[in-house]
Amino acid sequence: MQFFDTHIHLADFGTNKPEDIMAYLDEFGVKKCVCVSAHIKDWPIVADFARNFAFRVVPAFGLHPWYVKEAGDTFQNDLETYLEEFPSALIGECGFDKLKNQDIDAQKKVFDVELDLALRYRRPLLLHTVKSDGVMQEYDAFLPQNSVFHSFSGSLERAKQIKKFGFYIAVNRKFFNKKDAEDILKTIDKNKLLIETDAPYQSKAEDLPEVVKKIAQILNQDEKQTADMLYLNALEALVND
Repeated sequence: MQFFDTHIHLADFGTNKPEDIMAYLDEFGVKKCVCVSAHIKDWPIVADFARNFAFRVVPAFGLHPWYVKEAGDTFQNDLETYLEEFPSALIGECGFDKLKNQDIDAQKKVFDVELDLALRYRRPLLLHTVKSDGVMQEYDAFLPQNSVFHSFSGSLERAKQIKKFGFYIAVNRKFFNKKDAEDILKTIDKNKLLIETDAPYQSKAEDLPEVVKKIAQILNQDEKQTADMLYLNALEALVND
């Protein structure tokens, strides 16, 4: 089986050489991945991964809601520069988080910039939403097509709302700790489902076969068929050829 990891922080793999990181991913069948940013300082690292591994790494440039204080006067121009250099680049990770940052006004200021650029450049957003579904719902009708709700932690009702707008939902190993994981998974349109690791944080590449196995069991599908479906979903959503 081959996998498309739709959310991984390659900039946070410590002192490992990029070649070694990619070899590690290859060992566990990760043929493509989206390399996301959390900090502004990640952007040049993400750009280097995209340049050096162009056929495997889709870059994503954004500012995590935990770190919105990093946004300075040149934030918009700097982000736009990367979007212009990389026509395939996504925007993220971005969004809202009330658990670790209560300053929603500051988060909205940064997100409004990211959303405006996403719409102008026709790029999907990779969305982080923790304890902030009410805030994000204000934006649902304005989000770009193919936007992804990363590491979904919301309710069944929230999954139904996202389905209504046709956005993607990405899950990792942590998702299956939810009591209603099975109901949520059955609610999501199959062609709008993605998998991720959020490595090196929530899970790792070697967890992906088990994630696919659990999805296949819940959806009553063959594992290989499920892996192929998820890979094609990611290509459709996130690869701009």
